[in-house]
This record gives sequence, C-alpha cells and structure tokens, in this order.
Amino acid sequence: MRTRVQSNKSMRPQPLTMFLGIDVGHTAMKAVLFDLQGNELARSGERIPTIAPKSGYYETSTEDLWVQTAKVLKNITRQVDAKSVESIGLSGGGNGFYPLDQKFQPVGRGIPVLDRRATHIIDELKAKGAYDVLFKKLGMPVLPGSVPVLLRWFKENRRTEYDRIEHILSRKDIVRFRLTGDVSTEISDACFGTLNVQTQEYDEETLEILGVREMADTLPELRPNSYDVAGYVTAQAAQITGLREGTPVVAGAHDACCNTIGAGAIKDNIECTGGGTWSINLLVVERPVLNPSWSCECFVKKGTWILEQSSPTATVSLDWFVEHFCSDEREKAKREGKSVYQVCDSEVENVETSIIYLPFLMGLPWGYPFQSDASGAFLGLRIEDSRRQVLRALYEGVSFIHALHIEQYDKEIGVSEIRFTGGAANSPAWCQMLADVLGKKIVTVNVKETGCYGAALLGALGTGHVKRLEDTATLVRTKEVYQPQKRYSEKYATFKESCEALSKVWTKLEHLRLRSFSAERELVT
Repeated sequence: MRTRVQSNKSMRPQPLTMFLGIDVGHTAMKAVLFDLQGNELARSGERIPTIAPKSGYYETSTEDLWVQTAKVLKNITRQVDAKSVESIGLSGGGNGFYPLDQKFQPVGRGIPVLDRRATHIIDELKAKGAYDVLFKKLGMPVLPGSVPVLLRWFKENRRTEYDRIEHILSRKDIVRFRLTGDVSTEISDACFGTLNVQTQEYDEETLEILGVREMADTLPELRPNSYDVAGYVTAQAAQITGLREGTPVVAGAHDACCNTIGAGAIKDNIECTGGGTWSINLLVVERPVLNPSWSCECFVKKGTWILEQSSPTATVSLDWFVEHFCSDEREKAKREGKSVYQVCDSEVENVETSIIYLPFLMGLPWGYPFQSDASGAFLGLRIEDSRRQVLRALYEGVSFIHALHIEQYDKEIGVSEIRFTGGAANSPAWCQMLADVLGKKIVTVNVKETGCYGAALLGALGTGHVKRLEDTATLVRTKEVYQPQKRYSEKYATFKESCEALSKVWTKLEHLRLRSFSAERELVT
C-alpha cells in the first residue's frame, strides 16, 4: 500500500541562501544547487571520459576531470548569482589513485578504484595468508584498485613513475585541489585501503605488508570529518568557473555517505538502498561491525561508520531486457509520450509467475552474497509463459537481491525502515515489491539527486547553516511510503536455494564462457 506525504511546496519562501553539491562519479560529473530543504535551483552535468588501454585497466585524465568540472560549474553560475552560493560540498566515486609529483602535476593518468590490473597481487596476498590480516585491519575486502595495492603495482611495473609520486589524492579530492589548492583527504574516502577500521587513522603496517611503506609520506593530510572546511575557491578557479572567490569548500565524502545523508538515513537504524545499475545497500552504525558479506567503512564524522553491500544487480537487468526484448514497449512509450520504464511498470501489474530470475548479468565482483562468477538466468520457464511473466520475474529477482543484502543487516543489527533511492525508486512496482519481500516499510524522498544533496548538506554543516550532523535528517522530506501487502516467503526462499545450488554450475559456465570468448577471438583474427 502506497501513501503520499503531503508537500508544502506552494508555501515555500524564496531561498535566500544556496548550497552547491558536486558529484564526481566514475562516468559522469553532476552539480546541483539546492536550498536547505532540498529544492533544486539549478543543475548541470557532463560525461567523464574513461580510457581502457588494456582489458581490466581503467584510467581517467586528471586534466579532463578538471575540464569537465569547470564546464559543469560554469553552466551552474550562468543560471544563478554565484554570490548567493554559501558553500560547496563534494561527493566522490570511491577513493581512486590520482598521483601528483613534487610540483603538483599529475603523474600519468588517474586510476579509479574499479581498476583490475593488480588482481594478481590480491591472489598473492590470499596465498600468503595476508589477505585476512588486511581484512581485519581495513574492515573490508582488499581491492585491486586501492592505493596500497596500486602502489605495489607501480613499484613493480612503472618504477620511474613510482619514484616521482609525492602526493596521492582520491577522485573528488583532485577536484577540490583544483578549486582551492588544498591537498588533503578525509576518512570516508581514505578508508579504502589505508585506514585502520578501529582507529580511523592511517595504518602504516598495511603499506608494509604490501611492500610500500616508504610511500607513507605520499598520503595526504587526513581530515577527521567530511564537513570540515578544507579551503576556499581561489581567484584562478573563480575566473574559470564563475564561482565567487572565497566560497568555502568542505572536504566532501564518498558518494555512498552523501547518498545516505541526502536520503535522511543516518540514524535510528534506517537503511538506505540505492537502485541504480548497482544495488547499493547502506547502514550507518556507531561501532565497527566486521563481516565478510560487507565493507565496514568510515562515515563522515570520526567515531561513526557505515556498512556497505553492493552488487551490479539492479536496473542493469531491466536496461538489458528493454534493449533486447522490448521493441513493442519502446514503440508504445513513444506513442504515449511516456518512458519505456513506465510502460514496463504497467506490464508487470497484476501478473503472477513461478519463474525465478537470477540478476547476475555482471557477476558479483566483490564475491558476495554469492561467488564472483555467478551468472544470470531465468529458472522455471514453460511454454505457456509470455514476456509479461518473464518481465515480472525480472522485477522480482532484482527485489530479491536487494532484500538479501538488507536482510543480512536486519539479522545482525536490525533495520527499522528502508529509504529507497536511484532509478528503481521511481518505479512504484519495484517499491511495493521490495516492501512485500522484506515485510518492511519502504520510503522514497523528495530529492532526485540525493548524492548531490548530501554533499550540499555537508557544505551547510561545515559553514554553520546546519548545527549538527543529526539535524540534516530533519531537512529531508519524504515523498511516498509503501507498506507490505503480500508475502513472497516461499518464492524468496526458493530464489536463495537456487543460488546456493548453482555454485558448481556457475564455475563450469564461466569456464565455458571464457573458452567461447577465446574461440571467437581466434575466428576474428
């Protein structure tokens, strides 16, 4: 059952102050200007080119990152009076490796955290028993794209560049450096490979295990809070972007943290689930809770943590299905002036199916909740099943994997409600389905770009317009509430049993896939 929360939008006074949130994603850059209540006043976005020189290698030109940022900010300042922008906050896509030399010039291209070139180093750590030691120190899986692992790779493969490195910044920190000249980071980004999860300070023993302890001085100043003012817009940056010189810029945070703040899910065991390409599932906690099924990361204030489970299992499935099998729905959407996703929502209403969909089209890179070589499938298909039944099963399968992530938090810590964000949260069908699977209340919020809003709220917090971190939750307006109506207990249990039963089959299918891929390449060449 869905209920809409009444808005007092018509009575809203004109904003006197504005707060800018910048989201430095892996493939796109966005900036949105808000008032404190989350009303969007201006927005802009640009793509960020990604370079893949080899399979598993992902790189970004540090200069391109700034050029695209400048374009976005210039477009924002054309829409509003920059003098009214009180502060700037940043959200960033997970750490990254952006090295600078002694003169603060880039040492080659930057490398996002999803890079896989150093996977063999992770295998070595596991073989030596060091991986488990590092997991206990870091509170999360050791990623091949994390700073210590990439330092080891550079030491072994690009020694000249390795010797030039004087400073290492994360993706969002590079943008803040260009805006302010500040060379620092904060705990929510630095925790991906360099911080001890208990102390939330740099752990040099981690560098020693990777054989790169001599690089400890390349790690930047560590700020304890993501809302600390780190610097001010310089005259040069102001000229390029149109921003007001002297505008305060706070340290910013990892995008998962900003999304959680923007959804108002920072206390009372409110879980935040993002349904984009990835299923991102987040829960703020007051103590480190370690479990191989999730990452225990630093939140935006020292002494707080955030648990994260993520898998590429959300709207990517619907995007794939629409592209390959929904030409009729695309034509209908065009005729009726709707999005194809609205048409798909109507297609799955009042449909029952016994088909089970496994939404692992991209595998499970972090190895949870099932093995990394898991693959997608429709189980239980019969000749009488139509496309509507298959589409309904796809919606259910995506809901099941969201629920599986959330269920693990609920068992160990407890979850009071779920704040649902991202593209899937625009679908009433998916919202209701998730409420039914979990038997819990699902709440959507009245802000589309929750990551940018969370970043903007960090700026408001750092400049005193919001007094306490907890107060940000009171500014987030909820939109709709979905209460459970039916139960999926039997089908959900069958979904989990199917995944567990397919373990050996998935591994064999992966071998077949790789063999087919090699054979196809040989035919082409």
